[in-house]
Amino acid sequence: MSLLRPGDIAVLALAAIVVGGAYGTFWTDRTPGQRVIITVSGLPVGEHPLSEPATLAVEGGIGTSHLEIAEGRVRFTDSPCNGRYCVHSGWLSKTGQVAACLPNGVVVEVLGGEREYDAISL
Repeated sequence: MSLLRPGDIAVLALAAIVVGGAYGTFWTDRTPGQRVIITVSGLPVGEHPLSEPATLAVEGGIGTSHLEIAEGRVRFTDSPCNGRYCVHSGWLSKTGQVAACLPNGVVVEVLGGEREYDAISL
């Protein structure tokens, strides 16, 4: 008795085609962003073009988060939170990318161009 029957092989092949097509459609390169919007506790506090270098200090709920804009991208350089996951998220440059310092309430989102979706937003 075989572990794989012809129907099993057909289902596996179909699943591989669907997953491959979804990957090509939803997870390929995103559109480069043009600006970044910064929100604190859900309220917008600033919008800056990614084309102009800047160093920003944003007051949040527990202290000051520091942001850097350079070469068409943005990142957290420092924040008062414990894990500093926002700093470890690195550079953001594509439309729809988001980094957040949740304890401080600071969220950075790249805007402009065509919005793409990731696995979380499907």
